[in-house]
Amino acid sequence: MTNIRGAATARRAARPHAGGLRPVRRRSLPLSALVAAGAAAALAVPAGATSSPTVVKAVETDFHIALSKNTFSPGKYTFVAQNKGQVTHSLEITGPGLSNAKAKNISPGHATKLTVTFKKGAYDVFCPVPGHKMLGMNVNIVVGGASTTSSGGGTTTTSHSGGYGY
Repeated sequence: MTNIRGAATARRAARPHAGGLRPVRRRSLPLSALVAAGAAAALAVPAGATSSPTVVKAVETDFHIALSKNTFSPGKYTFVAQNKGQVTHSLEITGPGLSNAKAKNISPGHATKLTVTFKKGAYDVFCPVPGHKMLGMNVNIVVGGASTTSSGGGTTTTSHSGGYGY
């Protein structure tokens, strides 16, 4: 029985080449080396990294924003803003690495989506309709840190026992 690989090599060596040089034969990597390289690449992906964003529900009423999530880690998020109020609202997010992260106006009874990628830091989630943020439609979140805080509209009253405010 003839060695097929040896015969092919002999045929290549017998052919004339431009300049009298034989082409360099490339060696392929063994399958085990390819598998090891693929495993190394898979390990390079950060733990918990996903291709699809985390969905956060943002219910907007007159005049408050309630988020379905109160702790955030760096990554991609899709905010589903639902207007359950009686007037038009919207949703905007400002913070590290974000520019123009603003949803379209949302009519009462409708919803829209806004997808952002958070880095570690402080962010502001609010309604950009003039005056709405000051009326309480503002949520401050810290990505990679503490829970969210929501600013409420109206007045804050503090009472002290003893009657003198000490």
